[in-house]
Amino acid sequence: MKQILRAVLVSGVFLTGCVSTTTFEQKQAELDAKNKQLAACETRAKSELAACETARGALDVKLATANQELGVFRQAAEAKQRKLDELQKQEEHLRDRLSKELTDKNVEIEQLKGQLSVRMLDKIVFKSGSADILPQGKEVLDKLAEAIKDSTDTIRVEGHTDDTPISDKLKVKYPSNWELSAARASAVARYFETKHFINPKRLESLGFSMYHPVAPNDSDENKQRNRRVEIVLKPAAEAEPAKEPAAVAPAPATKP
Repeated sequence: MKQILRAVLVSGVFLTGCVSTTTFEQKQAELDAKNKQLAACETRAKSELAACETARGALDVKLATANQELGVFRQAAEAKQRKLDELQKQEEHLRDRLSKELTDKNVEIEQLKGQLSVRMLDKIVFKSGSADILPQGKEVLDKLAEAIKDSTDTIRVEGHTDDTPISDKLKVKYPSNWELSAARASAVARYFETKHFINPKRLESLGFSMYHPVAPNDSDENKQRNRRVEIVLKPAAEAEPAKEPAAVAPAPATKP
């Protein structure tokens, strides 16, 4: 009886040991699988982090370049604004000087879009149907030339007429108002050059005929306003940077 009982106990212990070993192996396998998953996740995370750091480095380079370009643009804008402010001061000074010297009621000074315009009725500058400058016109032009000769502005001389056709007597010399307006503008530009030695590269002369009136040509008074010479002062254009010559590819060597 004792031997039977001992055998039963030994069998129980053996079975219990077998069950525990099987459970341990299952748990160990599950743990190994989890560790593999964690290792894979860690590898993937490191790869993504490296990609993010690379992308961030590229963005930092782009940002630095953009900041440099912005700094250049800001400096250029500030320099341009300083130049505009300086030109504005020069124009105000010139306008004040012209206003004091050109007190004739037939002379008007107007500032528009950064340009200063001195408008003179033709009756104080020219005889009717002529491009010869009158003595009183020279007096006005002398004052104007003294005020503007030392500036750097481009001086554009414009000739304007009313819509009255050229008389038959004058058509031999001036076939139309185009020729008369252009001749008057050229006469003033030439006077500035020869009498006051203004650099001719600063001078422009244009004839506009009757096509830029300041008033309707419906009365003698308005026609008189349209017959005029305008001196327009324009800020000198900035010189364009010199272009580098294009590289020329060397000629292919010739075989002997």
